[in-house]
Amino acid sequence: MSKVELDDLDLKIIERLGEDARVSNREIGREFGLTEGTIRARLRRLIQTKTIQVSAVTNMARLKNPMLAYLFIEADEAHNVETVARALADLPQISFVATLLGRSDILAMTLVQDGNQVTDLLHQTIDKIPGVHRVTYSIGQHFMKHDYRWCVLTDV
Repeated sequence: MSKVELDDLDLKIIERLGEDARVSNREIGREFGLTEGTIRARLRRLIQTKTIQVSAVTNMARLKNPMLAYLFIEADEAHNVETVARALADLPQISFVATLLGRSDILAMTLVQDGNQVTDLLHQTIDKIPGVHRVTYSIGQHFMKHDYRWCVLTDV
């Protein structure tokens, strides 16, 4: 995917949508002294180039018993890292996958309700993925900050 050149107006539009994604093109245009059509055209380009995606964000603090599990996975061999990461990304329970440099090869994240759910996922699913050597995990307890406005957009 090619890089998109963002000018000051693009950045202002993105910042404004980060404050309130439901704001109208007309309102943004009024705030910036531009026409609604100018804003609409910019938004269309930003969305088509996958620079932004407008979506709803769920506040996990409002869920019944949310626990964010961080799974640190080591592959049995270096050439298996990408294959294991792709297999993890294909699991519907997993919401985030990244390959790492450092103590583990892969970080995966999932939202669970209790320790049993993590254990079941580990032993019934992840341990069975070819190339997985070891999995350690941590449970997020109290979240101080998460800036949901920045992420990598995927086609999943």
